Amino acid sequence: MLASAVGNPTMSVEASQSASKPEALALLSSERPRNLGWFSASALLFGDWGTSRLYVLGIAFLVAGRSAFWLIAAMSLLILAVGWAYTHICRIYPNGGGVYSAARRKHELLGVVAALLLFADYTITASLSAFEAFHYFGLGDHAQVDPAASSIIADPGDDIRLPKHHDADAEDASEHPLLNWNSPGLWAIIAIAGIGAVNLLGPKHSSSYAVFAAMGMIFITLLVVIFALPQISWSTLDLGTLNHAPGETWHAFVAIVLALSGVEAIASLTGVMKQPVAITARRSIWVVATEVAIFNVLLALAMCAAASAFQNHPSLLSRENHHEDMLAFLARHYIGPVGEWPVRILGGVLLLSAANTAIGALMGVMYVMSRDGELPRVLQKLNGFGSPWLCAIVATLVPALVLVFVHDLASLAALYAVGIVGAVAIDTTLCGLHPRLRKWYRKLPMFGLGALLACIWITLAIDKRQALIFVVIVMSAGFGLRFITKWLASRRPKPSLLRQAIMDQLPPAALAKPRILLATAGGSQLAEQACEYAGQHNASLVVSFVREVALNYKMEGAAHMTLDTDPAAQALYVDFLEAGHKYNVPIIPAYDTGTNPPEMIAELAAINGCQKIIIGTSRRGALHKLVKGSFQAKLEHLLGSDMPVEVMTPR
Repeated sequence: MLASAVGNPTMSVEASQSASKPEALALLSSERPRNLGWFSASALLFGDWGTSRLYVLGIAFLVAGRSAFWLIAAMSLLILAVGWAYTHICRIYPNGGGVYSAARRKHELLGVVAALLLFADYTITASLSAFEAFHYFGLGDHAQVDPAASSIIADPGDDIRLPKHHDADAEDASEHPLLNWNSPGLWAIIAIAGIGAVNLLGPKHSSSYAVFAAMGMIFITLLVVIFALPQISWSTLDLGTLNHAPGETWHAFVAIVLALSGVEAIASLTGVMKQPVAITARRSIWVVATEVAIFNVLLALAMCAAASAFQNHPSLLSRENHHEDMLAFLARHYIGPVGEWPVRILGGVLLLSAANTAIGALMGVMYVMSRDGELPRVLQKLNGFGSPWLCAIVATLVPALVLVFVHDLASLAALYAVGIVGAVAIDTTLCGLHPRLRKWYRKLPMFGLGALLACIWITLAIDKRQALIFVVIVMSAGFGLRFITKWLASRRPKPSLLRQAIMDQLPPAALAKPRILLATAGGSQLAEQACEYAGQHNASLVVSFVREVALNYKMEGAAHMTLDTDPAAQALYVDFLEAGHKYNVPIIPAYDTGTNPPEMIAELAAINGCQKIIIGTSRRGALHKLVKGSFQAKLEHLLGSDMPVEVMTPR
C-alpha cells in the first residue's frame, strides 16, 4: 500500500521551517527531507506486496485448484518484471509523484486519468483489506475440519473454473447479509470509519510502523514455510497440470493479478528517499520483489501439498471453504491451532494497516489534484490538526460505500486490479518513451511489459464488467468535478500559487525601495548571496530570467513561453522567494523570452528603474564566447556608464 501516496497531503506544509512564512510561499518552497532509507522503503512496499498473499493464494486456489501453483509462479514472474521496470522509473523520476506526475508531464488529461485509476485502486484496496482483516479475525463462515463429513465435499481438482459474475454475486450477497454481527463487511465498515477518524488527527510518519508490520508478515510466512516444507510428500505432490486451453489459462492468470499497487508507493516516495535515489529504490524493490516471488511460490507448494494430502478427505481443503483465509488454514494444518491464531491476529492487524495506508493514499491523491487545480480548492482546507478534513471524509465514505454494495471476497477482488494495472501500464509505457532510458535493451522490455499490462487491463475490462463499471463511475465523477472546477476557475480567475507568493512579499513599501537587478541564466546559485547583498543596500532585488529562443521566424510564435508555462523559471523564482524571505529582501520577477538576452536585460533594468546590474561569472567555454561574444561586454555597451555592471562570483 501507499504510506504516502502521490505525496502526503499535508507533510509539505508541516515541513515549513518558519511559522511566519506566507502560506503560498510555504506551499511552494517547502521540501520534504530525504530521510527514507532503502530498509524503510522496503517495509512500505512490503505492506502491499507481502500482505497480498493473505488473499491471493486462496483466490488462485478457487480459480484453478491444484493448478494454482503455476498461476502463482507466473504472478511471481510478473512481480519481478514490474519491480525491474520501477527501478528505472524511480531513477528517471527521482522527485516523487508516481504515475500522476509522470503522466501529467505529457498531458494534463493523461495525468488526471492516471490519478483517477489510482483512486479506484486505493478505494478497493481499503475495502478489500479491511474486509479480509475480519475474515482472518475469525468472522464470517469458515468451514472446519470434519473428517466424518468429508465424503460429501468434492475434490478440488486441477481444472480452471472461472467465476460467473452476476449470479454468483447475487447468491453471495443473499447468503452473507451485511447487517449481521458475524459479517466481516459490517465490521470492515466500522473499522474504516475509525481509521478515517484517526486520519482526521493529521498524518504521521509511517515508515517505522511499516517496518514492524513487515517483520510481522515475514514472521508468519517463515513460520508456515518452515513447518510446511518438511511435511510435504514430494513423491505424491500434485501440482495440477498446464494442459489447459490457452484462453482459459490467460483468463485465470488475469483473475489473480491483484498485488501491484505497492510499487506505485515506491514511485511516489522517491521525493523523500535518501540520495542517490536510484540506488535506494533499487535496493528496496529488489529485496521485496525477491522475497515475495520466492515465498509465494513456496506457500503455493504447501497449499497444493495440503490439497494432495486430502484427496481422501477433501472437506479439509475444497476450493471454497478456505479461499478467504488460506494462510490461516495452512498454519493450522502444518502447525496446529497454536500456529493458526498468531497468523490470524497478525494477518488481520496487517490488513487493517494496509487499509489505513490506502485511505491515506486516497487523501493524497485528492489533495494533490486539488492543489494542481484539477479538483475543487475546498479539498485543500485543513483542520486544526493540519489534516485536509474533507479529503479524509471522502476517503472514508467511498470505501465504506463500496462495502455496502459488495461484501464478499470474490466480488471485491473482481473490482481490484483494473485500476492499478492501468496505472502501471501508463507508467511503464511513459518510461519506455523517456530519453533517459537510453538503451534499446531497456526500452524493448519496457514497451513489452507495458503492452502485456495493457492486454491484462483489456482482459480485466472484458472479464470483470463490474470493475469496468466501477472505473467508469470513478472517471465520470472525477472528470465531472474537474469540469466544474475549471468552469468556476474561468468565472472567478485566481492567481497561481507562484504569483500569489510574489504578491504576498511585495507590499507598497517594497516597491518604493531602490532596486538592483540580477541577471540569471536559469540557475539559483547566487540566490542567497544576491539577497544578502541587496539586504545590505536596503534594496529590492529584480531577478531577470530571459529564456533565449534560437529558432527560425516560423517557430518563434509557437515557442513563446510565459512564467506560467515555464517550469524551470517557476523553480528558479521559488528558490529566490525563499532566499528573499530569509534575508527580508523583496523579489521582483522579470521574465521574458527572446533572441537577444543582453538587449532585453538592459530594457528590463530601465523599465524597473534599477541602479545596478549584477551578473554571475560565466561558465561558458571559449567556443561559446567566440560565437556569441562576451555577455558582460555587450551589456556594458548597451547600458553605457550610467548603470554599473558588477560581476558576482559564487561563494
